[in-house]
Amino acid sequence: MRLANAFWLLLIPALPYLYYLKRKGKPAALPHPDLAWRLAERGSRTSFKMALPLILRMAALILLIAALARPQLGFKLDSANRFGIDIMVALDVSSSMTAEDFVPNRITVAKNDLADFIRSRRDDRIGLIVFGAQSYLQSPLTNDHRTLLSFLDDVRVGMAEDGTAIGMALGNAVKRLKDSRARSKVILLLTDGDNNAGAIDPETAAKLAATYGIKIYAIGIGDPRGAPIPLIDQFGNKTYAYNPDGTPFLTKMNVDGLKKLAALTEGGYFIASDGGKLREIFQRIDQMEKTRFDAKDKYVFDELFGFFAFPAFLLLFLERLLVKFWVRPLP
Repeated sequence: MRLANAFWLLLIPALPYLYYLKRKGKPAALPHPDLAWRLAERGSRTSFKMALPLILRMAALILLIAALARPQLGFKLDSANRFGIDIMVALDVSSSMTAEDFVPNRITVAKNDLADFIRSRRDDRIGLIVFGAQSYLQSPLTNDHRTLLSFLDDVRVGMAEDGTAIGMALGNAVKRLKDSRARSKVILLLTDGDNNAGAIDPETAAKLAATYGIKIYAIGIGDPRGAPIPLIDQFGNKTYAYNPDGTPFLTKMNVDGLKKLAALTEGGYFIASDGGKLREIFQRIDQMEKTRFDAKDKYVFDELFGFFAFPAFLLLFLERLLVKFWVRPLP
């Protein structure tokens, strides 16, 4: 147990002094002339009865002060040392990820597969980058996979502007991994298109990754032959994107480009053409060498405020009842 605001306890020794100040200057005479001989006749029993409201009040104040000190009970969650690899996931959130060659669409299947992957990688630190025309850090490298899954659940198509800045996403991922002490460092790149945005060339980013010993596993999402992109008009009706000549616009991935990114870093290239192909990648990562790193012990603290505050208010209520119906208290 710990006290988050222990300084409140300094008020407890001050209570007798505050009571003394309250009593100071009051006449010592008893409120009724005949009370002295009644007290002498009934003895200490009557004295305790008159002092009981004061005792209850003081006990309630002590409990309230203890509640303000915020007692907390802690539970240890993680051990001091963990074993694993560092993985940054770069997930494409351009509009083409709404293509329906996956059921219900590419982005939904990619998020579901990633969620399963995160749950299976208990001892790895994993981070998440989303990219379209821009690249944003959705979650830094972390062992807290529950929080990471909540960040993944918040991912939506279009949140990084429309476009495919693969080079920017890789550069962002390298920035997060370059200072990692893990011997095995991996970027999982999930995309369905070709680089068409951003100021960094994907091959330049891949070569930079290789200098830091970072492997890129490039995963092409969707049918390599392409798929139409659904659009929703202002009335909620679904239509599809078309070329100027009236033919359907098909989103196509740059297979050769993705293969080259993987080759430059001695990683791997995979096509996820149905929703279950990521298992092959997971098996490949399982074979990578594990690296030990230190992780701070993690604690969760439960607040015990109510266990002190509730009895305090109960004692104050009881003190009021005694004063009103049973006994005249000491001042």
